[in-house]
Amino acid sequence: MGEVYKARDTRLGRMVAVKVSKAAFSERFEREARAVASLNHSNICTLHDVGPNYLVMEYIEGMPLKGPMPVDQALKYGAQICDALDAAHRKGITHRDLKPANILVTKTGIKLLDFGLAKLGNTETKAGPTPADATLAMALTGRNEIVGTLYYMSPEQLQAQGTGREIDARSDIFSFGLVLYELLTGKRAFEGSSPASVIAAIMERPAPSIADVAPPALDRALRKCLEKDPDNRWQTARDLRSELEWIAAGPTERTALPAAPPRPRRLPWIAASVLAAVALGLGIAAYRATQLADAQKTQARLTIPLPPGQEIISYPAITRDGRTIAYATQQGTSETQLYLRDLNAFEARPVPGSNGARQPFFSPDGKWVAFFARGFMQKAEVAGGAPIRVVEAPYSQGGTWNEDNTIIYALSLGSGLLRVPAGGGTPESLTKPDGAANGYAHVFPQALPGGRDVLFAAWGQKQGTAVLSLASRKWQLVLPSTSFAWGVFDPAGGSGGRLLLVNESGGMRAAPFDAAHPAPTSADTTVLSNVYFDMETECQGWLAVSHTRTAVYAPGNPARMSLVWVDRQGRSEALSPDQDLYREVSLSPDGTKAAVRRGLSIWIHDLQHGTRSPLTSGNSSNMLPMWSADGKRIIFGSNRGGDWDIYAQPADGSGPAEVLLKAPYDQFPQSVGRDGTVLYTEINPKTSRDMLMLSPDGKTTPLRVTPANEGEARFWPGTFSGSGSAKGWIAYASDESGRREVYVQSYPGAANRIPVTREGGSLPRWSRDGKELFYVTGEAVVAVDFHADGSFGAPRRLFDRTAFLLNDSRFSNYEASTDGKRFLMIRRDEGSAPHQLNVILNWSGEAERSTAAGNQ
Repeated sequence: MGEVYKARDTRLGRMVAVKVSKAAFSERFEREARAVASLNHSNICTLHDVGPNYLVMEYIEGMPLKGPMPVDQALKYGAQICDALDAAHRKGITHRDLKPANILVTKTGIKLLDFGLAKLGNTETKAGPTPADATLAMALTGRNEIVGTLYYMSPEQLQAQGTGREIDARSDIFSFGLVLYELLTGKRAFEGSSPASVIAAIMERPAPSIADVAPPALDRALRKCLEKDPDNRWQTARDLRSELEWIAAGPTERTALPAAPPRPRRLPWIAASVLAAVALGLGIAAYRATQLADAQKTQARLTIPLPPGQEIISYPAITRDGRTIAYATQQGTSETQLYLRDLNAFEARPVPGSNGARQPFFSPDGKWVAFFARGFMQKAEVAGGAPIRVVEAPYSQGGTWNEDNTIIYALSLGSGLLRVPAGGGTPESLTKPDGAANGYAHVFPQALPGGRDVLFAAWGQKQGTAVLSLASRKWQLVLPSTSFAWGVFDPAGGSGGRLLLVNESGGMRAAPFDAAHPAPTSADTTVLSNVYFDMETECQGWLAVSHTRTAVYAPGNPARMSLVWVDRQGRSEALSPDQDLYREVSLSPDGTKAAVRRGLSIWIHDLQHGTRSPLTSGNSSNMLPMWSADGKRIIFGSNRGGDWDIYAQPADGSGPAEVLLKAPYDQFPQSVGRDGTVLYTEINPKTSRDMLMLSPDGKTTPLRVTPANEGEARFWPGTFSGSGSAKGWIAYASDESGRREVYVQSYPGAANRIPVTREGGSLPRWSRDGKELFYVTGEAVVAVDFHADGSFGAPRRLFDRTAFLLNDSRFSNYEASTDGKRFLMIRRDEGSAPHQLNVILNWSGEAERSTAAGNQ
């Protein structure tokens, strides 16, 4: 295209690569280049800027990818390439020129270059040659040697040259297969003595085998990449990456586990195995190797501890036979991971490719585990294998696998319950919330014995645990609730059982229930204590019970939290000795008061006098409290009207709340400007979470609307001195790169948009004078100096974040004091988070005799 210069960006103090074209860019090329510039991924070379005939790109020190190399190294690099391609494909961008020369190996991993030939999937094709057309023409007319790009073209790419026909992301997957073959063998997959023979080989010759240098599973995966028909290939780079990760993590061949020996029909005594003593005096527990038909059974208790720093982040699941437990954990701010623990084994095993997993559930036969991750419901064989996508579910609210081999799930809060074949297909609507009598959410279904009815949680005017008849599509409340908590079915044999309901102190109460004859019931007897729950969404007790009376639960109490001041070194001082279910904090402009969310309600704390008073009341949920610039009003989100809307109420409680914005979808306030403008996010089913502005006169203006999730936004409190129409800056976080990163952009336009983090970041907060920006990255709270022209200083680590409630980017969990010397935060005191699972074999479920008995 031209020449490449190494240059220094004097404004931001960084080295860059400047590619200068011999000819001016067309309008279409500029448009596509700017789309490429929206990519922000650790394995993609960042495009900083686009000019009339030049590109300013990230400067990378590295060497082109070259084979042959060991299988484990090729799998590692291959997974990184697929992750980068997935991020681009999700933006509608195909590379179209993937080859070893465009892949650099750096100290930190792979970097993909030259998306400059990429073509937006939704861009209309115009007549006329593309750069790839010129490459092919040069090769065919003999004006040069065989050009490198030709060796890595897909069949459909060769067929489409000059015709204007579309190619899609699956072309990149074919090219990736060619690259992977070369990494493993050091040779090209399709050779030829002339351009025509190379084209013929790609179009007609079968894919070569790598069975002599790689395991059979990898050979099969590569052959699938190189299918001539795009419909027969891997359909997404994400699925291919999951397969490579599974091959890297698991055995070399996908074989079934050895069949278990046949169990005796009856045993004259209970066979128990003694487990090793667990650290910290957790005791010795016996595991019964087979389920017995004898009437006399021994109850045993054991724990499954997690490695230091890991935390359980979703409710557990257990197979009906009680042999296998599924649970998801998180280490710091890394992606969640699903684990399976067989109770006849000492170690848990990760499910390869389950990054981002939550809300697991098993098939009735226990052979499959399903979960939600990265916008999809997925399933994986318990015996081993890469996850398979079932259906799209970007805002999952639970699922259950019914006996007719269908899966019932909630796509989002307002979707109602849907049903889809376990093998995938078109979802079928079962219920429809209306925001009124039918509630605003039907979520977290649980199949009942017989497969005819489904238990689920209803939120809204009719709230509690409900039962849906799959035949009539009618539902009824069986366990009303004034909180978000709902019942978990505890089977006792046949259709009989109980509903287990958690309260705000972690106590689990039982209500008798017959699944064959659903009827209203009440939960009066406490059968377990210290059972964890998630106040925000997963408000059932984090407990599951098998049909063989094995119970598994996460111990902990989220109400064991304190409001604290934290200095820049991480030293904390409690505002009072009280612990509570604190969830969010927001400081008044003068720093003397705080709006604090406790559970579902907002309270005003007087920090000078140590008093507090409720601001909101009723059973609705209220969140994200924000102070107006004059400190007289609290702006917050609430579902009191059915959907989530934005309200304002006098901070002194002297008047009722009034609606500021009621619109389709759900809206959540993020920040309030000096002129009263409210920055808010909206959940749109087509474009995910978007940023908009609500002006004091009630008009709404889109600020950033993309397929990615934007949020955590904050107006800059400083004074803008730049020229033009810009008034200031907004800090926010987005997952457009595939993980959350912090950005700053000018407003009301977006002429200047600057990435602040590149290795993950969330929860940006400004100092009151606007001279510093704080955010959370990895295990730390970090600060950077900020200048009015949009430039940043080097990041400075302040303190470790793990002791504080900073694990959910949707909420306002901390804020800097007026002088910037300390932060108002929520401390997670001992026992407030689940770091282990408790297992009870042969659980009787009888009423507790004492509190101590329930804390085992």
